Amino acid sequence: MKKIGFLLAALLLSGCGNEKVEEPMETSSEIISTSESSGNLEEQRNEEKRVSFLGVGDNLIHNVIFEEAQLEDGSFDFKPMFENVSDDIEKVDLAFINQETLIGGDEFGFSGYPTFNTPSNMAGNLNELGFDLVNGASNHSLDKGKQGIINTLEIWDKQEDMVFTGVFDSQKERDTIPVIERDGVTFSFLAYTYGTNGIEPDVSYRLNYFDEDLITQDIERAKEVSDFVIVSAHWGDEHMLEPNDFQKDYAQLFADLEVDAVIGTHPHVIQPVEWVEGKNGNQTLVVYSLGNFLSAMSTGTENNMLGGMISFDFVMTEEEKAIENVKWDATVMQYTGIKNENTDSRNHFRIYQLDEYTEELASQHALNSSQGNQLSKESLQQTTENVIDAEFLSQE
Repeated sequence: MKKIGFLLAALLLSGCGNEKVEEPMETSSEIISTSESSGNLEEQRNEEKRVSFLGVGDNLIHNVIFEEAQLEDGSFDFKPMFENVSDDIEKVDLAFINQETLIGGDEFGFSGYPTFNTPSNMAGNLNELGFDLVNGASNHSLDKGKQGIINTLEIWDKQEDMVFTGVFDSQKERDTIPVIERDGVTFSFLAYTYGTNGIEPDVSYRLNYFDEDLITQDIERAKEVSDFVIVSAHWGDEHMLEPNDFQKDYAQLFADLEVDAVIGTHPHVIQPVEWVEGKNGNQTLVVYSLGNFLSAMSTGTENNMLGGMISFDFVMTEEEKAIENVKWDATVMQYTGIKNENTDSRNHFRIYQLDEYTEELASQHALNSSQGNQLSKESLQQTTENVIDAEFLSQE
């Protein structure tokens, strides 16, 4: 079901971005692989096409995580940390993840907070797990400067049938609309961040920041070359369970521009899911924040251990298109050990679906032993129900 097609559409507009391009608009595309369906043309025109999607939150790689993932030969294998949710990732047609921490090249050495550099093996691991869409526009994208961006693009370019976007090596790359194909349905994938922790890019095209004019131009061009438009939005206030005015304003802009789905990241806690009505009466699905996915965050509270997987279907017929079957599955970032001012023995990092999590596991969580918190499955479930509308939660 996975990896059945990939297409890149490059559209160059004069005046797009901050560097002027004099050439008239051009459209080029390259299909690397496609799938052919049988049956006559009329049947294909009338049949419903359905593409399943899964989105997860922040892949936030702290020191203790990559230390646990290191193998005897010096390479890294993070896949065991995802083993409890790997089937959910693999079974869908399109899977999204926010690569919160820069994969900026192993020659820099590996580092955690506050300026991250994640081992390059992570990119291959995510590909093997089945992720297709990767956000590269985060507040940590410039942690290793220009060379870190150049390196990360080279690392991701080696991964087949994946779209990594949000940072760029040229104006032409920034002006290219990434498009991925599944079963004859095309999806544009755009990514933007609110900022980069005060680090300024060396050139204006290096990274996509939130900018109304730029976003408007990108989305208008994306709609010309794809059936659906997906936006990765790195935004919001850290540790806040509700979206701020910035998020709401841009959510409305995305809806007015008829984006189909907005996948939000960065706050490190979950935030609501809602349908936002655009000026033309359309409905845009906005996921304000999926929270942390893989993380060793220890400075916050149990809310930083709670994440979400959003799943839905993109549905298209000859007459219309829609998003259906929207479902939120809560996740828990589990790890044991102790962290205090003298010791950091945290280990055994694993992601669980909340439905499969137990009070016994919760009692062993490092937060309970090191900070005196009382993390429990019941409290995590209550937070999920308080934040996520019942419309999107599984009804057992």
